[in-house]
Amino acid sequence: MENRIKLFFSLFLLFVIFFAFATDLPTRQNRGFFSDESGYYSIIQSLAHDFDIRYERKDLNRIKDIFPSGPIGFFIKKVADDHYIFAKSFAYPLVAAPFYKLFSFNGILLLNGLMIFFSILMAYYLLKQFHGQSDSLTFALIFIGASVTPVYIWWMTADLFNFFAMFGGLFFFFYTFKRPWLIYVSALFFAFSAFSKPWNVAAIAIVYLILIARKQWETFFILSALSALLFAGFVGYLVSQTGQFSYSLFQGGERRSFEKDFPYETDEAPEKAFYRGNNMSFDRFWSKYDNSPHMIAANLFYFVFGRFTGMFIYFFPACFLLFLFFFQRKEPEDWFILVALISAILLFTQLAADNYFGGSGSVGNRYFLNIFPLFFFLGVKNRNFKFSLIPVIIGIIFLSGVHVDSHFRSTVPRYNAVSFPINLFPPEKTQYLSLPTNENPRAYGKILHDGDKSLQVYIINDGFHEINENHIWTNGTMPLEFFLAVPQKVDTFRLQLHSQTDNNPVRLDVEYKTKRARLMKDSPYLVTFKKVAGMKVKGRYIYHFKLKSGKFAGGHRDAPANNDFRKLGVRLQISVTY
Repeated sequence: MENRIKLFFSLFLLFVIFFAFATDLPTRQNRGFFSDESGYYSIIQSLAHDFDIRYERKDLNRIKDIFPSGPIGFFIKKVADDHYIFAKSFAYPLVAAPFYKLFSFNGILLLNGLMIFFSILMAYYLLKQFHGQSDSLTFALIFIGASVTPVYIWWMTADLFNFFAMFGGLFFFFYTFKRPWLIYVSALFFAFSAFSKPWNVAAIAIVYLILIARKQWETFFILSALSALLFAGFVGYLVSQTGQFSYSLFQGGERRSFEKDFPYETDEAPEKAFYRGNNMSFDRFWSKYDNSPHMIAANLFYFVFGRFTGMFIYFFPACFLLFLFFFQRKEPEDWFILVALISAILLFTQLAADNYFGGSGSVGNRYFLNIFPLFFFLGVKNRNFKFSLIPVIIGIIFLSGVHVDSHFRSTVPRYNAVSFPINLFPPEKTQYLSLPTNENPRAYGKILHDGDKSLQVYIINDGFHEINENHIWTNGTMPLEFFLAVPQKVDTFRLQLHSQTDNNPVRLDVEYKTKRARLMKDSPYLVTFKKVAGMKVKGRYIYHFKLKSGKFAGGHRDAPANNDFRKLGVRLQISVTY
């Protein structure tokens, strides 16, 4: 058995190497970025070439040589002496820079692949201390493979690194080595984890309390001091680059984001271009913070069962292990891990109440990758493998399409949640300004007019044609689904439906109220909903709509001389009374 497992890992490593060097990542991505890639890649190339994190004209030129549209969406920050730095954590870029220097983009893919490889290897060795070899290898593969984690091999962002750093820290902390001093290697992983995502500090600190519970005082103080020293080293380098100390590290101060017109792109003074960027400073966080009790409850529900972010869909092994934990024998340290992961979830969902998952570019909840390793170590000593096929089955049901077409699903992540069966889960109202569907400019924040009232629409799927001044046409028999955002609570909705086909069966849902109608051609039909419970999010009321037409009219199909190629299902006009 041992030889077979060694052969497996050897072949796995070979696959990672050949995958990395056989893939042309910039061409694969059509010479563009998605999500936060522009920011992290900018830092990687700057560290690789200049050994700094300053943003200068040469950085922009190098980036545009490979990505002609430039670093769309990157963050820079104005610091002392009127120069600029890249305003993202350099933890992942620091590790990625040597790989990039040696192997260019193939080096980034190699690093990402190696992080998955070593995470599975560490998972196997940790389980093998308490369980059989076969079960250990199988579940190590299931834990990572039945989640969305492998998709992030394509990403030039810190998300997979955050998973690896937390997993590595926990492995060196809990694994029983023949040389006990190797526990201190965990300090390096934890320092990287904390500097990459400062919110991870809370979970790491709770894990460290296990040493106090074991009365390992010397180990606790040395590990804590070493972690603090390494973290201070990262902060010290940041201070040397900025010339100043900020409590909010790389996110505070004069921090701006750019979609175009980058500083140094022309001969214009860079300061003028800088102040045209979008202000993304962390400094006014608490003044803009808005989190009511109903949002807290809703976010905890969405965190588990949300259509775009739910860990039940994208990280089911975490749900499985949490459920299993309550039916198995516990060790004292397990309760610390449970508290650590609950604390981490509360921090992410409450401190980033309107974007706890990483924003519109995310596949699932990319911030959850910081927390995911904690679930693997929960109850690890007494784990039961009898039901381990359940995460495999759930992964097949929800993630088959995501894994088979992982790069495309990373580029256009909204397709994950508009596809069956994920689209059966509730969309996250609290996250309506950040969902992946908002990457579609035809669907984001469109205005419908109701007399002198303006109603804002955020369409969740693709079941629509262009939005006109006061109505929406559904696309054939595809369901239309959207959020309606209004400034006040609605007392009455009056919804006018219009069909260009006879005897057209239509279903309309507003929140959890449903009405059905059978429309006749060119005969407007009025549907009324009263006292519908919406959700107040950041001063606006959000209502969830679904509309489906049973038939459609095709202008060109029905009359070839007609140049209208649309499939017109049912037209919806919305009128509200506050």
